[in-house]
Amino acid sequence: MNEKKPMFLAAKGISKKYHDIPAVDNVSLEVERGEFFALLGPSGSGKTTFLRILAGFVTPDAGKIFLDGNDITALAANRRNMAMVFQNFSLWPHMTVFSNIAYGLRLRKMPESYISDKVSQLLSLVRLENRSSYYPQQLSGGQQQRVALARALAIDPEILLLDEPLSNLDLNLREELRREIRHLQRQLKITTIYVTHDQAEAMFLADRIAVLDRGIITEIGSPWQLYWRPVLLSTARFFGDINEFPGTVSAINKDNCVVDTVSSRIVGSVRPGIKAGFRVISGFRPENIKLGKGTVNNFSGNIEILEFHGNTMRLTVSTATGNITISLPGEQFGIYKVGSGVEFHVEPSDILIFPENI
Repeated sequence: MNEKKPMFLAAKGISKKYHDIPAVDNVSLEVERGEFFALLGPSGSGKTTFLRILAGFVTPDAGKIFLDGNDITALAANRRNMAMVFQNFSLWPHMTVFSNIAYGLRLRKMPESYISDKVSQLLSLVRLENRSSYYPQQLSGGQQQRVALARALAIDPEILLLDEPLSNLDLNLREELRREIRHLQRQLKITTIYVTHDQAEAMFLADRIAVLDRGIITEIGSPWQLYWRPVLLSTARFFGDINEFPGTVSAINKDNCVVDTVSSRIVGSVRPGIKAGFRVISGFRPENIKLGKGTVNNFSGNIEILEFHGNTMRLTVSTATGNITISLPGEQFGIYKVGSGVEFHVEPSDILIFPENI
């Protein structure tokens, strides 16, 4: 009988307190080899502390870390074959781009011929071939971050750790660099763990995302799962706008869950653990709304707010059930006016049912 192969990276029951306040509280997760895994949460959620524990910079109060089945919890940071890219770049200001990238290789006493070839290869990879003799202060923020990334990759780490590496850059540069980071990760097939507070960034980059809140992982899933089929209402709210209506489950059949609100009946998808009589929240994304009447979940009302966002537009519609936000293609902007009426519906498969108390 074949034994199950251990997960490439596994953290089990990791906890860390500062002044008796939990920064990381019994966190467990597994990361596959070659996976791009994001740790997502607001400031103070514990994501950076957890990343530093993985790197070996912080010792956990409890729990263990395994790499390819081997316990590395007590292993020094410089023996873990991981590389970290920091938020503030952390480049040596007195060293050229070439020397910054070569720094880790020279610490390992690699031959100069190997260093020259490796650095040249990485400069090409991050598109800085003509900047090797520059100093960090002569580079833009995006170029400095590319140097930091190349320096981390120079030592051929098994795992690349990135701590909010784009947060100090402007919006356009962030979007450009995140595309480059994803391209590099796919090209090199390097296991990557990425800390961010930006939901859009996590969804764009990651294969899977762990959502952290006050030191606890609340939910793990693919970007699609966490946006369209979250388990928790808090996750649904964190990832984007959602129309919410409290109610009571009046019936459950094989395909649908029927919820009675104060002024309407909503038919949604069946969810395990939900029973008739439960108080629940029915939710649906603005993008899931379809204009015109359907077989169920029909709404009508007057447009109160009209917002243009370029490729999309948003309507806030006052209905008998409450205000509902609708997202539509921006090209339709001229069709609608504040005060005019509109009819729409939502398919049951697009309505999520959450227990009211979680």
